[in-house]
Amino acid sequence: MKTSLILVSGLLSDSSVWKHQLQHLGDIAAIQVVSPSQDSAKAMVDAILDRAPPTFALAGHSMGGWLCLEILRVAPSRVSKLCLLNTSARDDSKEKAAMRQAMIAKGIEGHFDEIVGAVAQMFTQNPRIEKEIKHMFLDVGCDAFIRQETAMLHRQPCEAVLPKIHCPTLVIHAAQDRNFSLEDHLKLTDKIPNAKLAIIEDSGHMSPMEQPQAVTSHLRYWLSYF
Repeated sequence: MKTSLILVSGLLSDSSVWKHQLQHLGDIAAIQVVSPSQDSAKAMVDAILDRAPPTFALAGHSMGGWLCLEILRVAPSRVSKLCLLNTSARDDSKEKAAMRQAMIAKGIEGHFDEIVGAVAQMFTQNPRIEKEIKHMFLDVGCDAFIRQETAMLHRQPCEAVLPKIHCPTLVIHAAQDRNFSLEDHLKLTDKIPNAKLAIIEDSGHMSPMEQPQAVTSHLRYWLSYF
């Protein structure tokens, strides 16, 4: 029997992020991709849980990882396994919050193309896939971006959730991620009981697209043997 698996996309991302995983994990998992773009954590979480089976394995990338922690806050008994990719439980610094507010204002003013270029460059280590990532960001669009950033600006602290997570957990760090450091991911594995850390080389923040084979391999091991 296949494992029910929900993959939660991150900021400005859709199912394109999970293309390789969708193609190569279907033999062991019944996969559902969710790409939330509501303007609050509660609305995002409700949208995910309303579509989810009674129990499921859960993996989230970036903003999607934060949403996984929110799901563990409100419905821990429904999550059988957890994988967090390129994410953190820490709150925004004042500088990060101000940057989000500035990008929201820039989007409202009609400068979404500039946002896409800057975010794609910051998120991507491999220039060969930067064009593909920009195309995805543009497809998701400015309205969704503003709602997502608004939700993250108003999110609750979630570090207190970590010690209460008791399902098998894998944390994936990309060595060239300029958004979340190895220290961020070590904090997750230190605070989540029995969590394990995997490090992917030659990848920036967009690891499911930059090193898709490596991410798929780790997810297959997590699904099969954790």
